[in-house]
Amino acid sequence: MQLTVNQTLQRSLKKKYWEKGITTLTVIQAPILDRVMDIDPRDLKLRVAGLINKKPMIDYLQGLWTRIGTIFAVQTERKLRGKSSGIQMEIKQDPRVDYWEDYFRHYINERSQKITGQIMDTQTQIVNNLIDGILEDATTEGASIYEIQKTMRDELSKNLTMINKYQAERIARTEVIGASNKGSFDSASQSGLCRTKSWRTSGLPGIRQSHLDFEAMGEVEMDYEYDSGLQYPGDPEGSPEEIVNCRCSQIFNVD
Repeated sequence: MQLTVNQTLQRSLKKKYWEKGITTLTVIQAPILDRVMDIDPRDLKLRVAGLINKKPMIDYLQGLWTRIGTIFAVQTERKLRGKSSGIQMEIKQDPRVDYWEDYFRHYINERSQKITGQIMDTQTQIVNNLIDGILEDATTEGASIYEIQKTMRDELSKNLTMINKYQAERIARTEVIGASNKGSFDSASQSGLCRTKSWRTSGLPGIRQSHLDFEAMGEVEMDYEYDSGLQYPGDPEGSPEEIVNCRCSQIFNVD
């Protein structure tokens, strides 16, 4: 018997957490926009990293991983027990929910600082690149400090609103795939019922060649690493080059 991950649910959760991610990034960046008019534009880059508010991203990641990891772990257990995965209310009533919530809460508490640090570095770079472009244009035009500050506030707000849509989608896709596949993989591994696993690509444009190679391997042992640390699509232990924006899924072969 083959056991597959619920891709329809994955897509639904990616959309939900994409929308939450846009709001989260906006809150993270708000302190920068709030202080633009108080800081010399030439000094703003020096202040960006300190102004960014990382706590909303930590909360976002911890909530995402605890909820999604638990849902997919419980669904996998129920399928392995030969029961329907049921609707969300039934999942919440499953006696194993407490175990998996604790499991994923502990896991993401250890990793959320690292993941958030990577996201904050990207946010700092994005904002600083925008600042460089705005300053270059303003200097060429001979604008006053006040005019530069006003332009900086307006342009940062406009550009970040657009950029956040892409950034939030990338974060949501990466983290939802990671959490859901980890939930399924860890549940399947702990069950002792799954002999082998297989990698499945999405069939959509832009698939990495390495992921096509993983899929071509067919069935491999459950503990097999496709790449250093990478045991399943979106595995946080794998390199960013293999997991960011990954849309692949996994198949478990059950005894």
